[in-house]
Amino acid sequence: MTRTTLAVAADYADAMLVARRAKNLLFLILLLIVVGQIAVFFVERFNTAATVSVSTSANTQPVIHTSGDLHAGLRWFINATDFLGVTLTIALGIVLLLIVGIMLVGRLIGVSHVTAAFVWCVLLLVFLFPWQSLWNYPESGTLSTADETITLGPRFGIPGILYTWPELEHKCHFANTPWTEAAVGWARFVVWPVVAVILLLSVQARSSRGLKFALGEAEMQVEVTPTTPAT
Repeated sequence: MTRTTLAVAADYADAMLVARRAKNLLFLILLLIVVGQIAVFFVERFNTAATVSVSTSANTQPVIHTSGDLHAGLRWFINATDFLGVTLTIALGIVLLLIVGIMLVGRLIGVSHVTAAFVWCVLLLVFLFPWQSLWNYPESGTLSTADETITLGPRFGIPGILYTWPELEHKCHFANTPWTEAAVGWARFVVWPVVAVILLLSVQARSSRGLKFALGEAEMQVEVTPTTPAT
């Protein structure tokens, strides 16, 4: 092996090590984001410190007054996790695609595992994106203004795993009966985020395995079928 070949191989290895550090950092932040949203849901659901009262008058809409902790910090946290959850998942996909490109150019083994991780990362992005924010229509009914009356259609929206703060405020205190309503609520705020964690762990495991093969940190097992000589 010539000196130039050794330098090229070392350069490929350095590039993949840099990409691996970036991938691990993004994985850790995304894991904390999803787990953090699950934790905030439990805090909001079982918190009884704040009280809510409603006052009405003849000429105005009902006004909601709250006392106690308004969870301003949690509101900021949810807004930040929604933004970072989407952008960092995109960044993770770009890093994985970069690793695939390096492995293809260098003709390194393990590229199939990293490619599978990239596909799972794209699927994770589709699930995480808060699609409900794009379908933010009012509830069905009639909206009367000073000039006209507007008939509103029904709300339609397929939510993403990342929830928004208004959604958490209005839906986290769902009833435990009937069981169908409870099942939908727990699935929305707990089960699907756990699915996101599983997908994220799968992305991390597959990509790490492929990088270990490419860097020579693990040996790929190849099954060889013996052939019988022709008689």
